[in-house]
Amino acid sequence: MIPVLSLKCYHCIPDPSGTCTNTQTACPSQCGSVTIVVNATGQQKETSNKGCAPAAECVSGSLNLGIMKTTVNTQCCSTDLCNSQNVSALPFKSPNGKQCYYCADKDCSGTVDCLGDEDQCFSFTANAAGVQVKIKGCVTRSICNAPTWSMQTAGISGDLSCCSGNLCNGAEGVKISLLFVLIPLLSSFHFL
Repeated sequence: MIPVLSLKCYHCIPDPSGTCTNTQTACPSQCGSVTIVVNATGQQKETSNKGCAPAAECVSGSLNLGIMKTTVNTQCCSTDLCNSQNVSALPFKSPNGKQCYYCADKDCSGTVDCLGDEDQCFSFTANAAGVQVKIKGCVTRSICNAPTWSMQTAGISGDLSCCSGNLCNGAEGVKISLLFVLIPLLSSFHFL
């Protein structure tokens, strides 16, 4: 048998109070560190995680849901314990002239101004605990192209579609409140 080589990486997922302790873990290919900032109704929260990072999840950019804005900054590396430092948070940027539809309560006909490098409109139909929710807004292309299987670890499955035209993600109604699955959706962007 040929021995499988693995990479030593720091692993740190914060508890609800926001603190965590670095431990070491074996990873198949890359280490990663990610900082996520969520701004909802004027309240801002920053979270940093470390762990194994599949190449497809090494993305940086922003997501704008109208009622909530999020930035994700990921740094990946491939040497032992290279993810010792937290990466800096990305700032929220100015409007770029593009608009997309977003959902608020049961209505998906509101428009939101996309920010910075948010060059795609998206529509995501999420299924969590037997409840279906439609989420729409602006997103950076690299986040839009990240694999949706990572959200399955949080118990969320669904269909994601992205488009590049102005207001290309269509207006429509939804069945329940968006906030029901919003927090698990964002927390699913953490490393395994």
